[in-house]
Amino acid sequence: MNFMQFSRLALPILLCGFFIQASAQTDKTNHPFSWKESTDPWYMSKAYTFKYADDLTAKGLTTKKGATDRGPVCTKACNETTAPGACTETLMRDKFKDIELSGFNLPRGYSGVEYVTFEVQTNGNVSNYQVVKQPIMCKPCIQQAVNLVASLDEWYPAIQDGIRVKSTVLVPVYFRR
Repeated sequence: MNFMQFSRLALPILLCGFFIQASAQTDKTNHPFSWKESTDPWYMSKAYTFKYADDLTAKGLTTKKGATDRGPVCTKACNETTAPGACTETLMRDKFKDIELSGFNLPRGYSGVEYVTFEVQTNGNVSNYQVVKQPIMCKPCIQQAVNLVASLDEWYPAIQDGIRVKSTVLVPVYFRR
């Protein structure tokens, strides 16, 4: 095989490899979200928290009105423990801290945290991702935060007075500076 024959074969193989790699990088689903503009301090919580949809006051994980009340729970493993709220809180804290965006420097003055909210319906479905708008934005951080939070797609609804209820969840996602 001479050089000309080799180059005719090599070029299509290289181009095919390039397109496969490029399509693999774009296969990541960017989940849609909307902006949340608020001065309510609840939307800037330093830790995972939730509130019942019909309740205007935020509920902490250890604050319970009755023995059957609990917030939304992430994953089957957490749902089956004796402390599902604490399990979910630990999972959120561990999964969403020190996130690194390779090859990207955070903007000067950026807080290093994105606040993502979403709703957990009474059937456990998740909807309505929102990101709290901040003065200095990091667009790659925002989309990465939404994608990470959306990757936790198994949720069990909050229970209030023994009844499944809709709830709003807030998850802060911390980026490494």
